[in-house]
Amino acid sequence: MQLEVILPLVAYLVVVFGVSIYAMRKRTAGTFLNEYFLGSRSMGGIVLAMTLTATYVSASSFIGGPGAAYKYGLGWVLLAMIQLPAVWLSLGILGKKFAILARRYNAVTLNDMLFARYQSRLLVWLASLSLLVAFIGAMTVQFIGGAR
Repeated sequence: MQLEVILPLVAYLVVVFGVSIYAMRKRTAGTFLNEYFLGSRSMGGIVLAMTLTATYVSASSFIGGPGAAYKYGLGWVLLAMIQLPAVWLSLGILGKKFAILARRYNAVTLNDMLFARYQSRLLVWLASLSLLVAFIGAMTVQFIGGAR
């Protein structure tokens, strides 16, 4: 084995191991799901902004959007501008209410919140199916954009 290949790999693994030991000792006494999926509900607006930017910076933004604007003209650009008020509506108005309800019900997902509020397994199944169909469509667009 070549030392110049093995040494950086071992150094990287030691650093990752050290960071994980540090994070394990620093964690709060919350549940695993709240810590892992929600960051103990302690992440600020900067993390939310970076997540939202990463969501919008995708294959559809750089391949599908310009292609549709070229094909359909200025009308498509004006239609795409609805994203700004949609973000404001979803984060500014609905996001606050969802955060309050999620903390009240100790919910991790939207389906957890729906079940805690309405106690209906049928509603949770329908919401899950709706999310699954929507995500299949969204992921298909990303895969097609990545393949081109």
